[in-house]
Amino acid sequence: MARVTIKDVAREAGVSLGAVSQALNPNPDSTIKVGAATVLKVQTAARKVGFRPHAGARSVRSNKFHNIGFFVAKKGVYTRPPEGYLMGVSDAAQRRGYRIILVGMENGEGHYQEAVPSLLREKNLDALVVASYHHLSTLIHDELVDSGLPVVYVNDKHEQNATWLDDLAGGRIMTDYLLERGYRNIVFALRTHSDNQPLEDMHYSALDRLEGYRQAMAAAGVEPDVRTIHMREMLEVNQRIPNEWLLGKPLPDAILAYDDDLANSIAKLLYRRNIRIPDQIGLAGYNGAYASFSSWLPLTTMRIPAYEMGYAALELALQIIEDSGQKEFPSIKFRPELVIGESTR
Repeated sequence: MARVTIKDVAREAGVSLGAVSQALNPNPDSTIKVGAATVLKVQTAARKVGFRPHAGARSVRSNKFHNIGFFVAKKGVYTRPPEGYLMGVSDAAQRRGYRIILVGMENGEGHYQEAVPSLLREKNLDALVVASYHHLSTLIHDELVDSGLPVVYVNDKHEQNATWLDDLAGGRIMTDYLLERGYRNIVFALRTHSDNQPLEDMHYSALDRLEGYRQAMAAAGVEPDVRTIHMREMLEVNQRIPNEWLLGKPLPDAILAYDDDLANSIAKLLYRRNIRIPDQIGLAGYNGAYASFSSWLPLTTMRIPAYEMGYAALELALQIIEDSGQKEFPSIKFRPELVIGESTR
């Protein structure tokens, strides 16, 4: 079957080729002007004859592929995609006529810096949105800059071209809430993925959430108590926090976990030791994702506005692509929201 072209649409609608082109793909600089009635007529005709825009021809005309890459900067095999960020990026792209291309690297340690240039060339991208979760995005930052491709980070702290979360404020808000509820001996539980991993090598949120906690405890005149748990990056079925983690020190009034997954792992440990939540100890998480409201009790947590951050990141990428000359725009900072669950009194 022959491909339907704009000539077929023009014949069906009874208008010129230029009118069809302008109605289906408006160009503000075009000398051809079409009214709302003509646009409707052309769109109706296009549906009737089964016209589908040719992506290659469109790319030649506009010097754009209309492809935005979405890269999740994680290592390992992940069964749960970052739904919030991705849906925000996807919705913003569809409303502006762009496609989202998922970009990934082969699993394993590998040489990420060497893989980046060829990976991006193969995708025919106009820009790349990087969803950052740990220091992998830092490792490949220079290669992304050298690629010449516009890059916008979501969930990473940069002065330009990023949407990021004010985790320092989030850590302080949650700690203040626990203090207001009467908790005094509050432990901040931090998860590392390797023995003696420096905080500087972790995602910026680890430092900021911890600093927010420290500031709130200092303001209340209470000594901070930071306890680190070494766990593999991917939570596995049989992975447990060892019983010794809570031994050697008095049982705290409450535990603020770095994220919701860690909070749920701590809850399993407490229940194995017959310590009940929230009757004997309060437990709070962070992220406000699926893990927080699908747990045995809805967690008290901080919700990350992931959808909104993803949407704003895509809008930043389009500003870089479509605004002539300007390649850097101020980053957008988002504030997390306190969600009060049933894991604190």
